[in-house]
Amino acid sequence: MSNAAAIRAERMGAAGNSLPRARRISRLTRICLAGLMAAAALFFLARFAVLPLLTIRHVLLQGDSPLSREETLRIAGLRTMEYWHSVPCAAIQKRLEADPLVRRARVETIFPATVRMTVDRRLPAALVLAESGGRSVPLLVDGEGYLFKVGATGAEIDLPVVSGISAGELRLGASLPRAYAALFAELAALRDSSPSLAALLSEVRVAQAGTAGLDLVLYLTPSPVPVRARGPIDRTLMTYTLMVLDLLSKQGVLNDIQELDFRGGQVVYRMKEG
Repeated sequence: MSNAAAIRAERMGAAGNSLPRARRISRLTRICLAGLMAAAALFFLARFAVLPLLTIRHVLLQGDSPLSREETLRIAGLRTMEYWHSVPCAAIQKRLEADPLVRRARVETIFPATVRMTVDRRLPAALVLAESGGRSVPLLVDGEGYLFKVGATGAEIDLPVVSGISAGELRLGASLPRAYAALFAELAALRDSSPSLAALLSEVRVAQAGTAGLDLVLYLTPSPVPVRARGPIDRTLMTYTLMVLDLLSKQGVLNDIQELDFRGGQVVYRMKEG
């Protein structure tokens, strides 16, 4: 074979080999373009068809919230265009529970366009008096010993007053020392289980706080005689106290008694002098 023929054959072979490679490159290009077009279609579908359906359109408020709907929405801080998947539930819950009036909050999303906020109020167990500007200010305290509201109106006026607490300066949003926590838990439990008995307590004075617990002086609305007690203020204690007071009243000696003492397990009478 001549040199010219050999060169011609080599060029033809090289050209033949380049054709499949070109076809492979063209096929890869088409696949990439198809993938890009599919991705673009999905993006526009999500942006203009799906996302509008996920925009928050309903806010449900549940529970016995102490806040108005306007206050709740302001604290929640939902944006104008908030989406179901981007609602900061934990942050909203934290902001709601930062309000002294709120005991517990729960925030959750309901697919596809609803936010549900369940907010529960703090319930007062008693009143304590705090000094402010040279005068006594009543603060509402819940069953956890948390000071959550200044002043008292309506039914709150009938709550028992707890006095004799040594806790320094009392302020809104603070918790009373742990030594007093059980007392307010007991008052809250009595309020829930026996509201009629709880309503008979006008004042609970802490006479002494020690390692053995609190020595208390109870003042009941039906009787002028104070009652010393130690231990839980519950339905049993209140029922027993009322029974003894009623018995002494029927015997005609109640007005001669200065104080009753239940701390030793038996009733001790302290008579008035003179």
